[in-house]
Amino acid sequence: MGGDLMPEPLTDKMTAFLNEVFPAVIALKRPNGSIQVIPVWFEYRDGYFWLNSATSRRWPQHLQKAGEVEMLLLDPKDMFRWLKVRGRLVETTTKGAAEHIDRLSLRYTGNPKYQSYQPGEQRITLKVEPVRVSPSWGSWE
Repeated sequence: MGGDLMPEPLTDKMTAFLNEVFPAVIALKRPNGSIQVIPVWFEYRDGYFWLNSATSRRWPQHLQKAGEVEMLLLDPKDMFRWLKVRGRLVETTTKGAAEHIDRLSLRYTGNPKYQSYQPGEQRITLKVEPVRVSPSWGSWE
């Protein structure tokens, strides 16, 4: 991703859409050049996308290596209402990551505690800055 891309602000309608509950589908470049596509829970807060994973999973490693991600945010009730976001990884941390996955669990399942912890699992939070936002045509007026 070129260094000349600046963060792109989202409209109020886009931000409201991102506060609805549905997964993001992310596409990442693997070290061998192939593309990995997976659904993830996300939170959009303070102008950034916040993702969470176990550190042992490969997709956060691919994101850290590539430094960029493509995200598709598709309305599950209307396939013609979507946002495509190109993002730049700006920060990763394990500090507070367990609390973050609990917040995501509450958002997505209604349970305030993430139920899929594995013994000894370390969580990581990944902060992604949107640098290009492409909305579906006509859905945001």
